[in-house]
Amino acid sequence: MQGGRLLRKAAAGFISLALAVCLIGNASACSLFYFGGEYTDDGANLFMRGEDQDGADENKLYLITPAGRYRAGEQYTGCFGFTWTFTHDNYRYISRRDDNLQGVCPNCGGNHDHQPFEDAGTNEYGVTVTATQGLSPNEDILAADPFVHTGIHEADMATILLSEAATAREGVEMLKGIVENDGVWEEGFGIMICDQTEQWYAEVCTGHEFLAVLLPPTVAFFEANVSVLDFLELDDKEHIIASDDLISRAQQAGTFVGDAEKNIIDYRLSYNDYHAGAFGMLWSWNVAARIALP
Repeated sequence: MQGGRLLRKAAAGFISLALAVCLIGNASACSLFYFGGEYTDDGANLFMRGEDQDGADENKLYLITPAGRYRAGEQYTGCFGFTWTFTHDNYRYISRRDDNLQGVCPNCGGNHDHQPFEDAGTNEYGVTVTATQGLSPNEDILAADPFVHTGIHEADMATILLSEAATAREGVEMLKGIVENDGVWEEGFGIMICDQTEQWYAEVCTGHEFLAVLLPPTVAFFEANVSVLDFLELDDKEHIIASDDLISRAQQAGTFVGDAEKNIIDYRLSYNDYHAGAFGMLWSWNVAARIALP
């Protein structure tokens, strides 16, 4: 019992420290925290995602989208050109979005007719989708699997998944299918997709390869624009949902780290180089400013 209290105190201290780090003035990206139920007083799994934007964050609006706002067969057009046809009338959900009520989108700068950038939210079935944390691929893996200019963008994910998915696992499978079939816009991402029984964390670093892990209550992590997924046994279908070509794509790029015969991959080293200095310029400076890497 005493050890459990100490773990919870340590977790609370880590949260406080991590939040303080996120508020450092020169940070400009996003952060995600996950603490399994082993480290919380009530046994609930805890996750938080924050924007580190130098105090220049956009205003946020919290809106309720009623069921049936989007009809089966209706086409969605996203902020950056991704399109989706709804498979059924949408579920009711509440979302947080950037303020674009003045006619000009604060994300793409356009005034064309498109859906707002819904960062995150929860639907009537308890499915919750966080906003994303950007991830940059190493150059070799990106050359083997480039981004797609019309692929799904972080501005599209909450709207589509909250409208369509009745469980977290269904949402993960849906996002996997979109990534593989339509591709990813010009940035990788990490994202949480959760419900009352399952908490999934997914990472995508390239145009079409997807990886998600069912998080247990015995782990905790802080993600600041660097992958937290290392050695994973992809044959564990109950706890891992991954693209079939995840290993072969890295082998093609010459970046694979793991054991192909046992279907094991170190995703971080194969796709999102662990060392901040090897990142593209997009994230290298603020990753190094916020977390310590060996």
